[in-house]
Amino acid sequence: MTLSEQQRQDWDKDGYLLLKRFYSTERINQINALIDHLWKQRRKLGAEYVIDIFVESPDERRVYFADAPISARSKPYKLNDLYLSQADIRQLIIGQDLAPILQALLQGTPMVCNTLNFEFGSQQDYHFDTFYMPSPTPNKMVASWIALEDTTPDNGPLSYYPGSHKIPPYRFSNGSTIIVDDEMPQFRDYVYGEIKQRDLKPATLFANKGDVLIWHSQLFHGGSKIADPTMTRKSLVTHYFTNEDFPDLTPPKVCEHGGYMDRAAQTVDYPFKAKNWLQRLLG
Repeated sequence: MTLSEQQRQDWDKDGYLLLKRFYSTERINQINALIDHLWKQRRKLGAEYVIDIFVESPDERRVYFADAPISARSKPYKLNDLYLSQADIRQLIIGQDLAPILQALLQGTPMVCNTLNFEFGSQQDYHFDTFYMPSPTPNKMVASWIALEDTTPDNGPLSYYPGSHKIPPYRFSNGSTIIVDDEMPQFRDYVYGEIKQRDLKPATLFANKGDVLIWHSQLFHGGSKIADPTMTRKSLVTHYFTNEDFPDLTPPKVCEHGGYMDRAAQTVDYPFKAKNWLQRLLG
């Protein structure tokens, strides 16, 4: 698939693209079956499988998937970096279907740096991805979000501000866009002031199974509150840099269009402690 002129204009104006029914129900069902299988077999899995459990709660922590209690599956969690071990995941996120679109948007060779499998909405506050993993070259990072089931008003859909990618990045006292927690009040004053001045309005995504949303690293986005905690909202999120920004890593090629960052799994901390993007990605 190649981008149409209208899609390019929409990307430049809004900072995201929605690809409706991009993947078939059959293909998405295969991914959901894989997640079910991994949960059942998790006690046999090695240290390359890492999960954040009880996300957005005081009990949030990162553990080996093999150590995750079954109760963790009924609460928001993030299953990290399945692309490292699962070819089916790699083919979905960087295979021949999606990679050419990513390449066109990045104007470079897309390289997977992480994946996050969700079974519930994230409920994460509005944020820029550059809070956590700014690309070495500005604007050379995008994210994809693949709907593994339909979203509804009750299962915590994604929300974002179209056009917010044009807001000049906020610089924290560290000189970068990497978040400094104590400075968030100043950041919020800045970004919501910009949003008001630009008359930007939030949008909520009600996606169908198989839809793919791609967004700019500077799109202001988050997860809505889950109105019905019994409802899942399965999804797969991937962040991409470019091969050109990491010439020394020479990641293995998945296909002719892109590659992935071949690295160790993220480290397990007790309790979970956030790290900067380079530490989190490269250990």
